[in-house]
Amino acid sequence: MKPSLVCKRPVPSVRGSFRTALYSLAILLLLGSAGCAIKKEGFKIEEHVIMVNGSGDLIDPHANVGAPNSSQHILFTPYPELGNPNTYFNDLFTSINEKTPPGTGGKRRILLYVHGGMNTARSSIERATKYSQEILASGTYPVFINWDSSLTSSYLDHLLTLRQGRVAEDWCCGAWKELGRWRHTGAKIAGFAAQVVTTPPYLALDLVRGTIRLPVDIYGVYAEMISTHWRRTRTQDAEQPSAWPNMDCKTVYTDRKVGITPRADRLLCESSTLTPHSYPIVQGFDKRSGLEVAKQVGLTMLTFPVHIASGLVIDAAGTGSWSAMHRRTTVMFNRDDDLWAHEPSRKPTGGIALFMTEFRDWLKRNGGKEKWEVVLVGHSMGTIVVNEMVRQFGEPLESGHHHEQPLFDKIVYMAAACSLRDYLNTIPHYLEEYEGPTMYHLMLQDNAEAAEQFLWSSLPGSLLVWLDGFFARPDAPLDLVAGRYQNLLRVVHLHDNPRVRSRISLKAFNFGESTEETSPQTHGDFDNFPFWKEAFWQTTGNPFSVKRLTLEQTP
Repeated sequence: MKPSLVCKRPVPSVRGSFRTALYSLAILLLLGSAGCAIKKEGFKIEEHVIMVNGSGDLIDPHANVGAPNSSQHILFTPYPELGNPNTYFNDLFTSINEKTPPGTGGKRRILLYVHGGMNTARSSIERATKYSQEILASGTYPVFINWDSSLTSSYLDHLLTLRQGRVAEDWCCGAWKELGRWRHTGAKIAGFAAQVVTTPPYLALDLVRGTIRLPVDIYGVYAEMISTHWRRTRTQDAEQPSAWPNMDCKTVYTDRKVGITPRADRLLCESSTLTPHSYPIVQGFDKRSGLEVAKQVGLTMLTFPVHIASGLVIDAAGTGSWSAMHRRTTVMFNRDDDLWAHEPSRKPTGGIALFMTEFRDWLKRNGGKEKWEVVLVGHSMGTIVVNEMVRQFGEPLESGHHHEQPLFDKIVYMAAACSLRDYLNTIPHYLEEYEGPTMYHLMLQDNAEAAEQFLWSSLPGSLLVWLDGFFARPDAPLDLVAGRYQNLLRVVHLHDNPRVRSRISLKAFNFGESTEETSPQTHGDFDNFPFWKEAFWQTTGNPFSVKRLTLEQTP
């Protein structure tokens, strides 16, 4: 049964992309004032959702207006803090114990899902309501890690509250806070004054920076689109693939797809032998017809004047929003007050840190890894949160017992917005230290990344293209995002441990209207597929057999 979303006005999708920057503030305010009751028979939100606000505090996801059982969710309205986290956690853990079906090999499976940027609280609750029972019916118990990553609140944080990664009171006079209660209050007052004084220059700087960088932004995204179209000429023919010059393994291409770069060719060649030292790789094709390509290129050229205006908005608002969202991926573990604490042994008090601590303790008391399998899935910016979860909470349940299994058995990146550096500093080391875990990279086809547009009005390129181009301001190639196929190919050779290679799979989906039912086409499209199923991650057999979901469809 699909969820009942009783809204007074239709709500636009805001999953995983900065594209909603193009909506005017007036329209957002109008939609935000419309009450929306999110309900589904048999679904209890406390059994599947852990939610934090922009400060990293645990909040109550039941409703943000009216009675707690009203299920009313309104944009731009804060949620109340969670009154009794321990009771909430216990209810969730009791549900896991009672409702998780038996799994294969005697283990029961728990899925921890972390959404990406550009999600309002309402959209993240809609997702949990929509999919929880379907995931449970497939044999997996889902827990959705919801965090505030909306464009509006993130940009307002950047504009009004944050200064160089700190709240204004810490930025201007943080040292006062250690000198007593009176000075702590004084720091708050001074911080507010600093906000008032610095907000106009911050806004002006955003507009000036966006204007100055606009030519570079436009050149970068158009160069990306042109270069990927050039690569298309050598990858579109699956029957007669052509290897790059001087390749020494051309004979294995009878059943393998040709790569987009010489390194891709070599890795695909190695993977065809299925040796312990090769990577499991599937590279999708650009299967657009000539008419599709001509339509996309023609409309892009025709709407070029609109790209100038949208590019200014995207750079001016998006860069600051990205910084604020990036900060929020850390405060859900280590809140600002943790860093200013007097006691040196203070533990993290961020909402997700508290949940993961209780989750680990609960697993210890209920059979441990002998009875439970834990799968960690992150989409877009959610992969930054995933990496932090792995670093802080991924070790075996019993400290110092390396012979035991680590917490996470499978880690899945979907269109990862984390940097290559963040990925390399986290996941490969985790796989090297522990024998069991496996890693899955799910990505769009490169041409899909370059061609994505919203109503032909935004700059070409997906969120990941924009991050590489201007949002994240990469200082070196390792600062590029890990969720683009062409980026990831450049660093996979750094997995120099043979035990690791065969446990890291790369899967880039197909692109084109003929492939829409079996392959995500845009950055935010991954949620429209059964992301909890191993068949969606796998590179063996028929890797594109899993079909798109619809609201009426039950997997």
